[in-house]
Parts: sequence; structure tokens; C-alpha cells
Amino acid sequence: MLISIDIGNSSTGIGVFVQKGLMTRRLDTHPVRNARDYADAIAGLLTQNHIQNHVAKEDVRCIISSVVPTHTRAMLEAVNLLAGHAVDTLLVSNRLKTGLCLRISSPVTLGADRLTNASGAFALYQRAVAVVDYGTATTVTMVDADANLIGGAIIPGLRLMNAALGSMTSQLKEVSLEQPGSALGRDTEAGIRSGIFFGTAGAVERIIVEAESETGLHFLPVITGGHCTAMQQYMTLPCEKRPDLIYESLRIIYEKNRT
Repeated sequence: MLISIDIGNSSTGIGVFVQKGLMTRRLDTHPVRNARDYADAIAGLLTQNHIQNHVAKEDVRCIISSVVPTHTRAMLEAVNLLAGHAVDTLLVSNRLKTGLCLRISSPVTLGADRLTNASGAFALYQRAVAVVDYGTATTVTMVDADANLIGGAIIPGLRLMNAALGSMTSQLKEVSLEQPGSALGRDTEAGIRSGIFFGTAGAVERIIVEAESETGLHFLPVITGGHCTAMQQYMTLPCEKRPDLIYESLRIIYEKNRT
């Protein structure tokens, strides 16, 4: 059993790979919980899927991608509690074998989630990819056809845009993030939704088009993250949607480093 954990700024994803496939659960990242609470959350996922008693605890393996270092130790301890022994757990960093060459100026500052998703997307498609993660931040990470991670872009995510408009202006307020049916907002709330959804899609596509112009490459957009399903219909570029890319990618990295 491989437990793959993604500790993000807003939510923490838990993915468990067993013979029957992938099971997932998401928790709010904040506030941080204690190790026992996280262990119980993972155990609950196993119980819910009727597999807890069918997996030997000595077979538990784990890999973690974290962009919230203060939470990482609690999750490491949780996995050990669940297994009843110290589990050989991998922490994603640029020191692991990812299958990528990091052709950027400061590899150590690259988020573990971006590195993980880029590694998995390239392994899955074996071509130049632009990995778009619609999460707390919307990130675009480019890998060329020779497995070089060459850069990308970061813009505020949908919820951050919404919150900023609500907190930084005097007459606007946060709106429910319902998908707009039209780019032409006919009232203020509809205008905010249009700006957030159509504007984010447009920004992502402009970044990809500009990167293609700069490099002469053609990138396949691979979209993921909590808002990827909602955002897919606003993109005009053909793209591949993989909501579980982070878990798939964590498994790929684990196998590169432990086989």
C-alpha cells in the first residue's frame, strides 16, 4: 500500500494506492492537526473502502509533497502511527530522482507540488507539457520535450482573486464562485465571476502562447487542481484534464526512487 500525501496551502490531499486502485480524501490544511488525528483520517479512508484489514502494516509505504513545512512532521508521525513502526517515507525535493532536469535559476525554491506534477505529467505524456494547477495559486509549469523543466508562471488562484476583491476594495464583496455562463457580466457579482473565470483562463493561455513563442515549442496543457473541472470549459486551447495528477505523480516519483 502506497500512501501519497500532498500538503497544500489550502487543503491536504491523501491518496492511497492499493490493488483495487486509488482512494482519495481531502482535509483543510489549517489549522494543523496532531499526528493521531491525521492517522485516524487515513485509517477512516481505509475503513470506508473496506480494505483496512486486508493490508499488512509492514507493507505500508509513503511519499509526501509539502509546501507547508510546519505540517510535514505531524503527517510523518501519523503514517508511523498508522503502520505501528517507522515507515520509510520519501519527501519530495529536487534531490530526488524525478526524471527531470531543472533548467531554472533556483531549483531549491521550486514548490514540491509543481515539481511533482511536472515530473508526472512528462512521464505520462512523454512530450513538452505545460502543467496548469488550478489551486490556491494558479501555477503554470513548463517541461520541454527533452525532460527539462524550463520555468513557468504563478498568478493568484480563483479564491485568492475573489478574496482580494472583497477585502481590498470599498464597494465590492466576495461572491460565490459559481461558473459564469457569459463573459458579459450584467451586474457586479456576475462581472466578478466573469473576471475570475474567463480572466484566469485567458491569463493561463496567454502565458502558454508566449512561452511557445519564446521557445519555439508546442506545449500540451495538462490541467489539474481543485478547480480544473470548472476551468476546463473556459479554456480554448485543447488540454488534458487529470484531477488526480498529484497522486499519480507521487507514485511515479516513488517508483523512480525505490525500485
